[in-house]
Amino acid sequence: MNSSSMLKVLIIGEDEKLNASLKNYGYGVFSIPNNVLELQNALAVFHPDVVLITIEAKRSDESLRLGEFLHQLGSIPFMYLSSHVKDSLLFKALKTHPHGYHVKPYDIESLYTSIECAFYCFKKGQKYQTTIHQLRSEYEYMKKRAFNLKSNTSKIKICDCYQYKLENYSLLYHNLEIKMTKKERSLIMLLVAELGTIVDFERILSFVWGDATMTYNDVRTLVWRFNKKIPQPIIQNASGIGYYIESARA
Repeated sequence: MNSSSMLKVLIIGEDEKLNASLKNYGYGVFSIPNNVLELQNALAVFHPDVVLITIEAKRSDESLRLGEFLHQLGSIPFMYLSSHVKDSLLFKALKTHPHGYHVKPYDIESLYTSIECAFYCFKKGQKYQTTIHQLRSEYEYMKKRAFNLKSNTSKIKICDCYQYKLENYSLLYHNLEIKMTKKERSLIMLLVAELGTIVDFERILSFVWGDATMTYNDVRTLVWRFNKKIPQPIIQNASGIGYYIESARA
């Protein structure tokens, strides 16, 4: 059996066979009765990575309430284990947004796979949401920063040829807008917001690509292509540290 995961699994409901099977896969397993108070205590003490909720025949509503509680909590993936195949129960369960629904008798290897997938996807989703939140915050900060550079005008003068239009965050060359890709637009927004200041590679990677796996060479390529396609290059290289756009001379 694979015992490398070492995930902690909380089982809501009595199922000794399931408990033993999951332990054979190397999981830390803890079982509790089917009620909210027990669940709250278990979350505080056991800190599970995944929760399995057994839907009991006479207490299906209570089981679904536990699922809804975990969904609202939003910090732990959970799945249902049920001996019922009724569509009406399945539809009710789906409304609580579980990460899986298994009907007994289920194959323990399939359940193991589902637990691993649920945990992995949930953590990836959390990371994605965190990155999106950070990028939105950074984006709003950059817009405010760019606007504050010249709060009394709609354009920022970069040099005699170029201006940055704050209304739609576009770059103008002799008042003609330069077409930019999304990545180019993000890059220029960042560099204009930090006009005259070197922006390092890591910050450019984070702002332009988010949590995608990219390298400094990807930044260099983006800058090189952009400088090459515009009439006069404006992005300056800072000797392997990063890039910057010079402030317009007074």
